[in-house]
Amino acid sequence: MTAGGADTGPSRGGPRTLGFVIVPALVVAAVALYPLLYNIWISLHVNNLSQADGEFAGLLNYRNVFAFDDFWSVLRTTLIWTLGSIAVQFVIGFVAALALDTGIRGAGVIRALLLTPWVMPGVVIGAVWLAIYHPISGLLTEVLGWFGADGVDLLGRSSTALPAVIFANVWKGFPFWMLMISAGLRAIPSELHEAAAMDGASYRQRIRAVVLPGLSTVLALTGTLAFIWTFNYFDLIYTLTSGGPNGATSTVPFLIWQTSFQFNRLDEGAAQSVLTFALMAVAIGSYLRVSKATAR
Repeated sequence: MTAGGADTGPSRGGPRTLGFVIVPALVVAAVALYPLLYNIWISLHVNNLSQADGEFAGLLNYRNVFAFDDFWSVLRTTLIWTLGSIAVQFVIGFVAALALDTGIRGAGVIRALLLTPWVMPGVVIGAVWLAIYHPISGLLTEVLGWFGADGVDLLGRSSTALPAVIFANVWKGFPFWMLMISAGLRAIPSELHEAAAMDGASYRQRIRAVVLPGLSTVLALTGTLAFIWTFNYFDLIYTLTSGGPNGATSTVPFLIWQTSFQFNRLDEGAAQSVLTFALMAVAIGSYLRVSKATAR
């Protein structure tokens, strides 16, 4: 009881409240850290379904990864797949967001329809584009036939398989960019547009001087998330090409799966995944640095 007769009750920062915070934090830390630490442990030991399993190997598995010539080729393919997808997704998503921001009739319905590919599972997207790309009965072959052209086996050629898979991923991923950019456009004060218009700025100049600077934080966040998701994307490539033909669409996640579960090299697969985690940490760190610089 206080001097005025009111009971203040237990303090808000008491041991009971602290316990409610610590317990969930420990559970989350255990769930997040245990797989990572166990994966690092595997990468430092022999684990290839042999009698030597469990023996300490040091950095041998990491040396084997870097000595594997195909690893660098796969990493190059992964970067092309990731950066190519992100670049085209940004362009289409940006244009779509600007078009829907003009207040056209039915913008809400159109936006909902465009979001459909993004919420579909990757396996379903793969099945859809397998049907489209089929060299005999696919929709693309049918359309080419209207113009007197023969069907093309895009997924069966090393020169066209990667662009074809990237295009399918663009179709799935651009709605996310559109959604994020649309939210960012609403946060830009209308006064900035009005001031730029009064100064005689054209629409293109307003995009460059008002819209893009106003979207800097949104674009940094969206780009980072899209990079992480696309770099680690497995479903679409596995469904469409299984890394083929001749490894033309083999990415790091597919290589990790192949090394671990096809070749039974769980130790080298773990080393590859640890290196991938380090790359993702760099991407997240770059985003945090950009966000901190933008917030100043």
